[in-house]
Amino acid sequence: MKKGHVIAIIVALIGLAGAIIPIMITQCSAHSTHTVIAKPIEDRLSLNFRNWYPYPKEDIQAAVNGNIVTLSGKADSAGYVTEQLSQNLRGHTVILEISNAEASSFYNNQMFKITVNNNDRVIIPLNVNVPIEREYIHSEYKILEFVLPNDFDGKLGFVFYQADLKGLQITATYKSTNP
Repeated sequence: MKKGHVIAIIVALIGLAGAIIPIMITQCSAHSTHTVIAKPIEDRLSLNFRNWYPYPKEDIQAAVNGNIVTLSGKADSAGYVTEQLSQNLRGHTVILEISNAEASSFYNNQMFKITVNNNDRVIIPLNVNVPIEREYIHSEYKILEFVLPNDFDGKLGFVFYQADLKGLQITATYKSTNP
């Protein structure tokens, strides 16, 4: 086989692989070093925002469309939470994709902290190097990944401190940690 034919076949195979295996490029951290990771997206499932609620209700408004929530409002301390997720999600990896954070204002760039269980234990995402005040995620993060603990009781929440939310959008998916 001629060298030109081999190159043509390789180029065709690369193109075919790109059409068959969708790949998403994600930015893990805009706050510290920039890391790009390619991940297949077909292994993710939607984490629906049904049965979630904002608190206090007079401060935060939530517009839900399946696994996407858009949050608006101004509050000193507020959150968006559910207590009704399945405990079968224990050990699963949750992926939050954050959009439009730059339109909102956050005290000290503290976007929100993630809490689980009735004791509101703080979860630090796997790709967050240094959380602000050891709890809050910097507002420049666009992708957050964390594993729900083995004692997960169904409660998951996002807590905001002195935030002015202007269309902050969160898309939630999950995948099994085990292949």
